[in-house]
Amino acid sequence: MKLPVFFSLFILFIIFYNIRLRKADKKIQKENEDFLEKERKAMFVRRKPLDDLNYIKISPDGLPKLKEDDINSTYEKQAYQYQQEAFDYFNKPMLNLDGINNTDLKLQYGPANLNTLIEYEQNFHRLQETLFKWGNALYKANRFDEAILVLEKAISIESDLSKIYILLAELYTKTNNKDKLLDLNKITEKKARNNMIFRKVQTHIHNLLEEN
Repeated sequence: MKLPVFFSLFILFIIFYNIRLRKADKKIQKENEDFLEKERKAMFVRRKPLDDLNYIKISPDGLPKLKEDDINSTYEKQAYQYQQEAFDYFNKPMLNLDGINNTDLKLQYGPANLNTLIEYEQNFHRLQETLFKWGNALYKANRFDEAILVLEKAISIESDLSKIYILLAELYTKTNNKDKLLDLNKITEKKARNNMIFRKVQTHIHNLLEEN
């Protein structure tokens, strides 16, 4: 008795699916074994010097400096506080370690350095957030030119905080600086190739360019 065609195809599909599933399971198992072996090796790496790392250095030159006597509003008070925080971070070691996992860090510099490296990376992320808050407070205080200087400083250290680029785009629009908005568009275009979030930033900037 011949099996119906659709039933035969169904059986073939099940066989093919099971073969693929077994291959996938083996691949996952192999990846897990490789990771555990890599992690095991990483735990025995000796501490290495951190002198050769690409530390982020940021100069306060060109940044606005509010004085306590200049404070006339709540937003200016906030801007002053974030300004002080940012200047403190300028003196701390900072690293951008995006894309490097903890296991690779231990393999390169030893597990004894891991907490130090994480601290340096956190310094960088906290500085980016502080620069945004500083620029945003200046923006709300209607100090547009000063806000631009702060946000441009954040971009100069290749910040990946999308909200910095969005706010800067708004400021360029408010100050009728289309040339700088076009330059910002080019920067975000490059970032959007590897970062989905920046595609939304690109859309926002395109909308601003169309409106002007």
